[in-house]
Amino acid sequence: TRERLRRDLQAARDANMNMLRNWGGGYYEDDAFFDIADELGLLVWQDFMFGGGMQPGYDPAFRENVVAEARDNIRRLRHHPSIVLWCGNNEEETAWKDWGHGKTLKEADPVFAAKVWQGYVDLFGKDLRSVVAEEGLGVPYWASSPSNDLDTKANDSRRGDKHYWEVWGNPALPPTAYLKETPRFMSEYGLQAWPQLSTINAFATPEEQQVDGPVIEAHQKFLAGKGNERLLHYIEMEFGTPRSFPDFVYLSQMMQAEGIELAALHHRASRPYTMGSLYWQLNDVWPGASWSSVDYYGNWKALNFHARRFFADVAVAALRDEGSTRFSLLNDGRAEMQGQWRVRVLDFDGRELQQQRGPISLPALSATEAARFSDAELLQGADPSRSVAVFELLRGDAVVAQRLVYFVAAKQQALQPAQLHSELRAEGDHYLLQLRADKLVRGIWIGFNNADASIEDNAFDLLPGQTRTLVVRSTAPLSTLRTALHLQTLGDTLQSRPVASQDNASVERIH
Repeated sequence: TRERLRRDLQAARDANMNMLRNWGGGYYEDDAFFDIADELGLLVWQDFMFGGGMQPGYDPAFRENVVAEARDNIRRLRHHPSIVLWCGNNEEETAWKDWGHGKTLKEADPVFAAKVWQGYVDLFGKDLRSVVAEEGLGVPYWASSPSNDLDTKANDSRRGDKHYWEVWGNPALPPTAYLKETPRFMSEYGLQAWPQLSTINAFATPEEQQVDGPVIEAHQKFLAGKGNERLLHYIEMEFGTPRSFPDFVYLSQMMQAEGIELAALHHRASRPYTMGSLYWQLNDVWPGASWSSVDYYGNWKALNFHARRFFADVAVAALRDEGSTRFSLLNDGRAEMQGQWRVRVLDFDGRELQQQRGPISLPALSATEAARFSDAELLQGADPSRSVAVFELLRGDAVVAQRLVYFVAAKQQALQPAQLHSELRAEGDHYLLQLRADKLVRGIWIGFNNADASIEDNAFDLLPGQTRTLVVRSTAPLSTLRTALHLQTLGDTLQSRPVASQDNASVERIH
């Protein structure tokens, strides 16, 4: 519906995204999609509807049919300023060149393989390129994604666009591997997470909510329902084994958000070599586990809240890998900025161990490296499991942007439970939720169970002694919201005692 389209596109715009890709495994959206994209200022990369296979492009009648469909859709949509690229297909060239499709067919029938490939070149290299040139009002054409527009290697970080699935896909590298892949334009990468429990409750009873249960596996489409094994691999890497199904859901969202943030900030910090970062995927077509940042019912996962911060015009990219942190400041605004960078190292009780700062000028539309630090320079002998580095951009005394860097995995940190205090009160036509942290609090997730409420921000950390006040909007009375309010943190989740339940047994069994 138009309402769902607006909801999802608004979620993208509110998260500071400026481009969406309609991939070739979907369908041509109706005019309402593009009307809303035009209105919101979202750029659209539009694939033609081919994905993952190899069409009979050697058949002139088939190609004629494809061209007619393409011409019809280009004429229908070409007046939309949001459309900035027409792309021939999703992953067909790389499937032929890199996945073994071409090699297998060449070994079986080299004459037919040559015919199939020539048909591909004719369709995606010539026919669709020509119809876009004729009808597309100057919008450029790209033969496939990923590709170098039919020039030699298809999925190359040095030229063209890149799909990167060695994180999440095989060989399932850790998210820090994103920092070693620096493409010209990253058009696909991703990590899975489950939607919030209220969404899962719509299709699974509490008794059915088991990591390896049949209902849950039916809503997990990766690896034929066994994708939770891959998800646990990534959760356990950073957080250890979840103690219950709700913890599994919560930790999946924390893992997804932190991993994609690492990649996106690396892409932005690599400007101007890297000039685009499109993660897979924005939204869901049904409720279940997926790579989306917005679930089927429009609820934001932790990733969409993180995206609003890591895609902000001005942001801090402090990226730690192999004992070294590269500190860059990002300015996507059209005006130069003057400010100061600051680095503080704190223990989890709030004691400042050291501070450094310096002036910096940020040109418009730029990424500027401020400094690099080894762990030894930052910690200076402090306990890495009890320390956090705070990287900031200041204008005067105001913190414009901030990113926290940790030195060990969360499961190795000395995080403590029950360090977050809350107060919810009415204020005019809305409510205010005040949060205060005694010690460092990681991974705050604010929920209201089944009460209908929207919150200004979510999925963030608080430094020791820090207070944040958030706007909550709901038609429910204050007493209902106070009863429904549920706060979860990594300290509470990782340091709580194991739960003796069927949910916990399921997690242990699948591992």
